[in-house]
Amino acid sequence: MAISLGGGTASAQEWKLESNISQQVLYSDNLLLSRNREVETVGFITAPELHLERNSPTSQIAFDGRFEFAEYIDHSDFNSQDQLLDLRVDQALSERAALRLSAYFNHDTTLKSEQDVTGRFLDDSIEFISWNVAPGFAYRLTPVDEMVVRGNYRQTTYYDTEEKTDYEYFGPALDFRHQLNELEAVTATVGATRYIPDEPGDDYTDTISTLFGYSYQSSERFSISGGVGVAYSMRHEDPGQDSDDLGFRLKFNTNYQLSDQTRLRASISHDNEPSGDGDTVVRNRVTFGLDHQLAPLVTARLNMDYADNVDIIGSEGDETSDEDTSRYTSVRPAIAWQLTEDWSLEAQYRFRYRLFDDDGGDAMSNSVFLTLQYDLPTWAGTGF
Repeated sequence: MAISLGGGTASAQEWKLESNISQQVLYSDNLLLSRNREVETVGFITAPELHLERNSPTSQIAFDGRFEFAEYIDHSDFNSQDQLLDLRVDQALSERAALRLSAYFNHDTTLKSEQDVTGRFLDDSIEFISWNVAPGFAYRLTPVDEMVVRGNYRQTTYYDTEEKTDYEYFGPALDFRHQLNELEAVTATVGATRYIPDEPGDDYTDTISTLFGYSYQSSERFSISGGVGVAYSMRHEDPGQDSDDLGFRLKFNTNYQLSDQTRLRASISHDNEPSGDGDTVVRNRVTFGLDHQLAPLVTARLNMDYADNVDIIGSEGDETSDEDTSRYTSVRPAIAWQLTEDWSLEAQYRFRYRLFDDDGGDAMSNSVFLTLQYDLPTWAGTGF
């Protein structure tokens, strides 16, 4: 389908809309991943999803939306209607300058979200809204040097609970990138953030951080990037109980297509993150993914995630490792069939493990998922 609107000398925009709807059936023997309240149930999640993009010679706009409707047998208190929205904008102002904007809105529950996986056990599903806006200005200093000045504001609000703490998280950052050659680049980032929990008193945490990185991309089949830096945090608590901490930052990402049938991806992060526990948390995160095409229409997948809050090098590392250690692991093997051009089916098993030392124990969960997805016809056209 092609649609042409308007006239004159304005440049045409290319529009594309992709959408799908999926129906998932799940079984879990410990839905909450809780030590004290093990809920065994069957659930159904219906999720329409869309991707809309508009491209022109000077701008790119992309919008993603996913709307989840979840119901659980004999546990209607876990039912939810959630929205996950994401917007990205890149607008060129000249040959050297551009405006950038990224934003998201998540209305979700702690039952399905893994945004705050380290922390105490939760014996209920908690609804929350988290939204973020990150504007930026990019300027190409030379053909091989680019500078980006950006800001970030995030707000997270939890509903009907005393187990989690609302917070604000915001600050500016300056990025620099130097292209060494067609394959390699070096980067540097300096940023500052403030974390404000919604608690009585004038409590907040300021963090100043740096990250120096290197990236290499030999082709579409292989890319690798990484960076190291430091983060200095200053925590202020009323009345006048201030403390500080010096730690390091680490980032690593790689994508490698081992063959025409097999692709690997992995990432490692050690960084200071906001949390719903009333304070910033140093988290280690490791992700691993492997896709292997068994047949033209059959793909096997393996995804693994690990997260903990052990700051092994920060100046407060020993205190963290003693009492408040939290560890989370998720392993998800799956197999997917492309039934027709529009229909696909995926079967997945998920094992989760969680430890929280201060809470006196651990918890495990076994879940199976069966997801049927229908891809609606793609719409594409031109307009202004």
